[in-house]
Amino acid sequence: MTKFTYYILLFLLIISCGHNQLPVPLYYLSVTDWKVEGHDERFNLYEYNTGTSTDRFGNPNGAFYFDGTSTSLGLSLNKKPHLNSPITISWWYSIIDDPLFKDSMDAGNMIALVDTVQAIGLQFGFRAPGYRTKGLDVWNWGGATILENQIPKLNQWHHCVYVYDGHEHQFYLNGEPMEMSEIKPQKGNPDFLMLGNYPGGTQFFKGSLDELRIYERALSRNQILALLNMKKF
Repeated sequence: MTKFTYYILLFLLIISCGHNQLPVPLYYLSVTDWKVEGHDERFNLYEYNTGTSTDRFGNPNGAFYFDGTSTSLGLSLNKKPHLNSPITISWWYSIIDDPLFKDSMDAGNMIALVDTVQAIGLQFGFRAPGYRTKGLDVWNWGGATILENQIPKLNQWHHCVYVYDGHEHQFYLNGEPMEMSEIKPQKGNPDFLMLGNYPGGTQFFKGSLDELRIYERALSRNQILALLNMKKF
């Protein structure tokens, strides 16, 4: 191998490693550990009868469990992400049964990233057939659909990633790119994060959630695959 070829291969390796390297998340939330840029903000965490379940690695009490009727988890945000700038939200979820809805316009909120005063936000979860969606949705505060996906298999852990790159919204399921849209995002900086419901609402999620990460950038496909294969912090 010539010296020139060696340097070319080394350069390509450095580029590849840099492309796959994951940045530090703005927020990371799990049962075992959650951090905000390395600072403990546990006093901002509000638990409303949240339970635990076995996580995707088989660890008992390793994931959050929500009963679908009254439980949720809230976090006041000191670092506020921008909805209309590049952002990535990654999480794992598992459900045992098909979602049950009270009526045709009901929903089960896995995640709500919102500011209720500004009436802005992003919501993720299941929605009833009245919304004319496929079931596993991303929507703006107020209900306007951004992305819709078919609900995957029950009784399995699934990795979900939402990416907005400043122009397009993209949803990834278990590492595979799914739906895309160019719907204009809402503007503003959400100040509250809720799992299992949305603030002031009664649209509860039933199932398990774990390893929520929020990044203030659009992750690449390779970085998303790295998250898919990542162990917990």
